[in-house]
Amino acid sequence: MANHVALLLLLSLQLTASFSQQPGDDPDFRTLLKIKEQFGDQAALVSLLPGTDQCNWPYAYCNEHRRVVAIFLQNVNITSTIPPAIGDLDQLHTISIHSIPGLHGPIPDTFGKLSHLSIFNIMRTSVSGSLPASLSRTNLTSVSFFGNKLTGRIPRSLQDLPYLTYFDASNNRLVGRIPPRLVSNGARDRPLGLTLTNNRLTGPIPRTYARERYFMNFRVANNRLTGDAAFLFGRRNTVYDIDLSGNRLRFNLTGVVMPENLLFLNMSRNRIYGGVPASLTQLKKLTTLDLSYNQLCGEIPTGGNMGRFKPETYEHNKCLCGTPLPTC
Repeated sequence: MANHVALLLLLSLQLTASFSQQPGDDPDFRTLLKIKEQFGDQAALVSLLPGTDQCNWPYAYCNEHRRVVAIFLQNVNITSTIPPAIGDLDQLHTISIHSIPGLHGPIPDTFGKLSHLSIFNIMRTSVSGSLPASLSRTNLTSVSFFGNKLTGRIPRSLQDLPYLTYFDASNNRLVGRIPPRLVSNGARDRPLGLTLTNNRLTGPIPRTYARERYFMNFRVANNRLTGDAAFLFGRRNTVYDIDLSGNRLRFNLTGVVMPENLLFLNMSRNRIYGGVPASLTQLKKLTTLDLSYNQLCGEIPTGGNMGRFKPETYEHNKCLCGTPLPTC
């Protein structure tokens, strides 16, 4: 009798477990249906239907507990705004939306509820409006908003994100100043990346970035930045890629000591004066250099890899001379 009761109990538990894992019973399934509804039930998303398995939906990825942890939407034929219901997927750590020109409207403020959100990419869309300050309540480490129609200022509250090491908002219409600590190493030895190229940013580059000694790239080209940027350099810094071109920066370049690992340096189309620094001759890895359209003067130093750079590197300056330009 006891064995019979134990067998019935075991069968009951197995049936309960199997029913609890039926498609549509997962905690995020109704949220996904709501997201699909807010997208407008478009044909591209039709594979998510009542009774289907959310973890087989090609745009959502689940963990071992069948919770949605990532959403990937790329090259999907959608004409819609971004569904605010995405902010209800409370285990989400990755959002990647790429190459959907029909996606428009603002980034929903509800995304600030995603406390686990670490990677957030919205690239090559028609998304517009300002960046929501509520993103400072997430756990972002990497952000790319490349190639949208974002406007307004970069919220200063984003510098409260302790682990944000990569931020790309290039090719938008952002205005105002660069927040002083938008990306930061904190206590972790991770490379930083800051790309704000092709916006309408103004004011000086914050000197707080002089404290960060490990940048994969620092790219702020084609804005309206002013003042000094010499503090970004230094022999002890590890920086691979610096692009300051197309701004209104003004400082003396003569005595600047270049980071020895520098691969790419573009400071063209500014108001930089002085001479070409001798420290450039010591850079064994430098492959790209552009100092054109400034106010530099004097003899170009020789030695090292300086012979690889053509006259276009130095054209339209005040009075530069020496190889590869005419002799002094």
